[in-house]
Amino acid sequence: MAKRDLRSEQVKLLRFERLVEAACRDFASGRKLNKKPVLAGLPFLAAAGAAAAQKLGANEPLRHVAEVELVAHSAGSDSAWLLQLAETVTKGHNAIEALAEQGSWLLVHGTPKRATAEVVQSLLTNGPF
Repeated sequence: MAKRDLRSEQVKLLRFERLVEAACRDFASGRKLNKKPVLAGLPFLAAAGAAAAQKLGANEPLRHVAEVELVAHSAGSDSAWLLQLAETVTKGHNAIEALAEQGSWLLVHGTPKRATAEVVQSLLTNGPF
């Protein structure tokens, strides 16, 4: 039986979310959007999704990784790209956590974090904080 611990996969997902937030923070500060770090993080996200799918015995994590990859490689204005990517990542993260909690899997718990979509929207609306 698979180890009932998804914390390492969750940490990898959180690291990817930080890449998106950092790209947005730089963009909101007036710099040109640099998608390279975000795109470089996609293989790590895919590996985490594959591991989570295998442990959970569900294709849901793989589907969410595919959605994130599709958005990450899409065209559009920089702010729209950031918003759509953040919303897709947040949706996937929430769905995977919900699956894990239903099966009593170990997850990282602690200080509640703001959803990536919320952080990106705030940065694009109000600027860096």
